[in-house]
Amino acid sequence: MNEVRKTNSVNEPTEPQKSASLVFAQIQDLFHRLGIFGQKLQLEFEGNKYLISCDARAFLVYRVNEQGAVPPGVPGWPVCLVTAETVVDECGPAPLKCEYFSTGLALPDWLEIIEQYYRPEPGDAAASG
Repeated sequence: MNEVRKTNSVNEPTEPQKSASLVFAQIQDLFHRLGIFGQKLQLEFEGNKYLISCDARAFLVYRVNEQGAVPPGVPGWPVCLVTAETVVDECGPAPLKCEYFSTGLALPDWLEIIEQYYRPEPGDAAASG
C-alpha cells in the first residue's frame, strides 16, 4: 500500500511548483540583468520569428506564423512558457520540413540565445553607469 504524505496546507507548494518558482525567479533575474524585463522583444532565429517577454506573471517565447496559408497555429503558437507554477517547453527533435511546431530548442537553449542577443556591449555598462 502506498504511503500518503500529510501536508500542513492545501496551499503548500509541491516540489515541481517549488522548482518552477525557482526557475521563473532565475529567468526574471536574467531579464533584469539584461535590462529587458517587462519589454516585448522580437527575435529572429534560424529563419523563424519569435516574440519574447518576461514580466511578473510569465516568461513566454511565441513563434510567429509566417506561412502564407494560415494554419498551423494562427497567428502563431507558444514554444516555451514559464510561470511560478509551471514550466512548459516544446523540446522536440530538430524540425522536419513538414513539422511546423518543433523548434528543437529547450528552455536553457532559449535563455542562452536571448542572453547572446540582448547582452549589453562592454561600453554600454560604463555609459549608463
